[in-house]
Formats: sequence, structure tokens, C-alpha cells
Amino acid sequence: MPISFSKNCFVCLLLVGIVSARLCALPAEAAGGQHPERTSVLPQRWWESASAIRTVSLKDDTVFPQLLLEPAKAEAQIKALKEQGFTGLNIFAPADGGKSYNGLDARDHYRIEPKYGTMNDFKSVVRIAHRLGMSVIIFENVGYSAVDAPSFLKACDDVREGRASRESRWFFWSDRSDAPPPASGDTFFMVRPTWLLNYQPDKVEHWAYSERAKHYYWTRWPGKDAEGKTIELPQYDWNSVEWQEEAEKITRFWLDTGIDGIVMDAVNWYVGYTWEKGHQRITDVINSYGNKYSQPEGGGAFHEDPVAWITEGGWNSVQDYGLGIWWEKPYLVLQNAIEAGDPRPIEESLRNFHDRVVAAGGTLNMTFVDIKDNPEKRHLAAAIVATTGQFITDWSDKDDKLASDPQIQWLLKTKATHHALYQMGLRRKLPTNDDSKFYAFVRSASDGSERVLVVANFWATSQNVRIDVGGLHAATLTDLRSGEKGAVDKTVEFSLPPFGYRLFAVQ
Repeated sequence: MPISFSKNCFVCLLLVGIVSARLCALPAEAAGGQHPERTSVLPQRWWESASAIRTVSLKDDTVFPQLLLEPAKAEAQIKALKEQGFTGLNIFAPADGGKSYNGLDARDHYRIEPKYGTMNDFKSVVRIAHRLGMSVIIFENVGYSAVDAPSFLKACDDVREGRASRESRWFFWSDRSDAPPPASGDTFFMVRPTWLLNYQPDKVEHWAYSERAKHYYWTRWPGKDAEGKTIELPQYDWNSVEWQEEAEKITRFWLDTGIDGIVMDAVNWYVGYTWEKGHQRITDVINSYGNKYSQPEGGGAFHEDPVAWITEGGWNSVQDYGLGIWWEKPYLVLQNAIEAGDPRPIEESLRNFHDRVVAAGGTLNMTFVDIKDNPEKRHLAAAIVATTGQFITDWSDKDDKLASDPQIQWLLKTKATHHALYQMGLRRKLPTNDDSKFYAFVRSASDGSERVLVVANFWATSQNVRIDVGGLHAATLTDLRSGEKGAVDKTVEFSLPPFGYRLFAVQ
């Protein structure tokens, strides 16, 4: 069976001094202000208007570009990203970690690996980014540990010696390999989701033996050590109050650095996690800091209703897995539509997934679709992502030149300056002379201040596109790239190159 180990003028001056002293003794919020690190320099709900963020790492051994923590160098890097059209940074796994999943297997959640810098250096870089008008979020993990984390090693020693300790309660233990899974799951919180296509639970979720502990621990994620050898990462026990408290402490620690939000890795795989625990330990904590972005990475990716992550989970964003689940080829909706030359599945997906999340008050995050073999297809994919109301994250690796592509930069800068392309705007499809080849829609800013018409050709040859604009109250269209103006009648017609697109301001 699993083992559970089970915070006059003189008088006036005197009064002022007393009142001031009492105010200073109160928490910042109670005194009528905010903690300095909680004061946002960004617009309220900044993620609804942000264009795109670039994923970077503090480490030099990940697939992502390294963000240096030396102030002058960091400032130069951040300025360069801003010049490319990015409006923020996504710092991947900033804590001291191992070699699994680009360092998500944290060894110490409360420090930067010393060879890269200190927490004070990190805070300084956050302030630099804010001074430059850039947001900073982190990609964090409170689901599993590094096998060489001091806390896990201590837990192993304590379990071996029969000592009940705080650390031992962070993990699941068993005295046999064939013990039942330590928690049950459902379509939102998955422990052995046997209903998933091609899922082989015994190969990934099982009791792994620890020679040091002389007991088995529960694992779900295979990782790599410094020599590249496969290791089995211990999962944290979300049934344990001790681990829940630690997860909340980690969340607060990073928010106190002044960052603007957190993406939590693979929340749906946290064993023992529930909506209630997630609220108490993560989302209510993030929301209490004010104006902070939150996303449950993976939420909505397994054909469950994505709206629940917003309404029940308290997160304010999910990834738009409606347009693409990268590990399921039939659900690469955007990429498949481009390859097939038929955009119709895109609109259906947006209505069923994206639009429902927006209606519930959430935003959607989307990566660029990686079509490396054809620049025209890649540009079309980027245009659809940029114009359909996505908060874009660039996950491309350090050797990918995507961010230096002038067309990508134009899209990012255009998205950042047009309210109609912000995340909470509305989209209305317009009929064309052939909807099986062309996709036309008008985006309207949520405050009604602007409209943008988007027209795309999904065919590999130049095409004449005719759009029925009879339902559009407009006098002129202005091409956002060339500045060319044209009068609006009941239809508008023009030629588009292979996989080409045009964006127009509607007036």
C-alpha cells in the first residue's frame, strides 16, 4: 500500500507622527497603497492588448535564446526584442534546475543557478524590462522535482529511516511497485487517462524504485540527467497540505520579484490537484497581486472544455489548442488547413474553442505554426495567428531566424498598434466567391474604436478574391501595409499571391 507521511503645534506634530507610524506598521494594502513590487507599470489586463512575447532562458544549455542577467547586456537584448515587435518576455524555468525539459525539473525553487546570477540580478532585469515598457512572465513547474533536488534527497533519507518530515510529505511513496495509482483523475485532472489515444500508462506513470529511499516513488515524466541518461522524475503530492503550502510559497516568491504573470506547466497532470486547491494555492494567489497573467499550460489540450479553466479554475488565459494540438496530427487545424488549401475548418475551430473562451472572459495564447519548408505558408500561418485574437508566444529555438523575418516583425508591430486585433475583439466571417479557398473576416475592437478586414488566399497559385461586403457599413478600405485606399461597394475584388493575405482598415 502507498505510504503516507502523514505567519498645540507640538501636539499636532505628535499626532501626525503617531498616525504615520501606525500607517507604516500596516501592510501596504491596508495603508491604502500597494507593495512596491505589486505596482504594475503595464496597462490593466495588459495581456488583452499585448502583441507577442519571446521565450528565453537564463541558462546557456536550453533550446531557447539566453537572456543575460548583466544589466547592460540584458537591456540591449530586451531593446532588440522590442525592436522586432515583441511586447514582453517569457522566461522559461528560471529557477535552478536540472537537464530535463529545459530545466523544468527544479532543484531549488528559490534561487537562480549561481553561475548565471542572483535573484537580485533577476529583479533588476525585470525592472529594466518594465522601464522599456515590456512585460515579463515566467514558465514555472510545481508538478515534479529533480531527482537530485536537496528536498527530494532529504525525503528519501527520511523515508528510509522511517522519519515523517515535511519534505517526505511532498512526494508519494509505496513499499511495492504494483500499488494502485496514488490518486484518481478525470478528463481535467489526469492520472492514467486511459481514454487518450495511444496512451500507454504503464510506460509513463508508475512506481519507480529509489535505492536511496528503499521505497518506490510515483513518477510520470521521464527526464535526462547531465550525462543524457534517462531518469524518472518524482511527482509532487498535491494531496499533501505540506506540498500545497510549498507550492503557494513558490508562487508568491516569484510574484514578489515583480513579474507580470506565470504560466504553470502541465497543471492537468498534477496528481491530487483540484479546482479548489488550484484556487487556494495558485490562481487566487496570482490574482491577489493584481494585473497578473495566468495560464494552465496544457489546459484544454485533451479535448476537455477549455472554458472550465477560466470559469472554474480562475485562470485568465488558455492556449488555443483548437487551432493546433502539436502531438495530434488530425488536430493541427491551422497547419492542415494551409496544407490542404481549405480554410473552412479554421472558422469552425475558432467558434467552438476560441470564441467560447473569449465569451467567458478569457484570452487565448497561440504559438507560431512551424512550417519551415515554405516561407509563404509560414507567413500565412503567422498572419492567421496574429489576426484572430491570439496573445502570441514565440517558442522558436535559439537558432531559428523567425523573429528576424521582416514579415513576422511587420505582423507583430501591426497587431500591437491596432485595437481591432487585440485579444478581446470580435470576429465576423464574410462570404467570398469561394470559401473553400479564401478566408475573409472583419475584426472589431471590443470598445468599437476600430475595424480591420483580413483576407487570405489558401491556394498555392495567385487568385482573384471577391468579398461580399453588403453586410459591412463602410465607405473605404485602407491597406495597412501600402496605405492604398479603395471605395467600398457591395463587393470588393482584388488579386492575392500564393498563400497571400491583406489587412485593411475599415472606415
